[in-house]
Amino acid sequence: MIRSITKAILKIYNTSRFGFLFIVNIFSKINIPLTMNNYKILNYKNKFAGKRCFIIGNGPSLRPEDLEKLKGEFTFASNKIYKIFDKTSWRPTFYMVVDPTVLEENVKEINLVEAENKFTLKGYKNLFNADIYFNNNLQKSKRGTFSKNVMESLYSSGTVSYHLLQIAYYMGFSEVYLIGHDYNFNGAVSKTKDLSFLNGPDNSVHYFSEDYIRKDEKKPGQAPEEIYHGMEKAKAVYESSGRNIYNATRITYLDVFDIKNFDELCG
Repeated sequence: MIRSITKAILKIYNTSRFGFLFIVNIFSKINIPLTMNNYKILNYKNKFAGKRCFIIGNGPSLRPEDLEKLKGEFTFASNKIYKIFDKTSWRPTFYMVVDPTVLEENVKEINLVEAENKFTLKGYKNLFNADIYFNNNLQKSKRGTFSKNVMESLYSSGTVSYHLLQIAYYMGFSEVYLIGHDYNFNGAVSKTKDLSFLNGPDNSVHYFSEDYIRKDEKKPGQAPEEIYHGMEKAKAVYESSGRNIYNATRITYLDVFDIKNFDELCG
């Protein structure tokens, strides 16, 4: 009898829970928040319209002295940016991790990251104590889609920077500058340069720190072609609304965006 009653209660709970989540998702499509998490997302909609921001990659060209110059700027950082914290007093405005391998292998350090706002995906609630959790559409046919409504969902395209570009768009930033996006890994794609030399055995430095990945750590996969196409998509979406993405990385092989001199931006 007790078992039957318990099953009945669980069934009602699960039905109502999934029913509520369905309704939440329906309303999120039209930017109406029914949860505190979605209300937090809505508070960011166009909050920074007309302003500029920097999305920081973790490539070998990233310098702590450049990060010092970004104090007072709106900055997005990701993954193991904390590996450079001992060399700079700069801390990011926004921090995000979406790669399950990176998160699971470094969960203790990531939960201690110093940032004003921390983001991740809803699937990682049990791992990362973030300020905001986003849906992430994992349908293969949707990869490379660019979300203009991040309350509804984000979409993947090979790099966390693609997620951050979608979030920055929703926040209203009109100019986005990439730094630390060296794009120097094996298989890197270019429409203007021959990057076959990056496939050589000497090309082994992909991050700003020699100890970025521990010897006993699983390495996240790389999807250079997907990254490239995602960046092309992001550029098209931004430019269609009169906004721009620029590449201010000191040494970069990513040719999608116009190049800007970092020192002239933050001299």
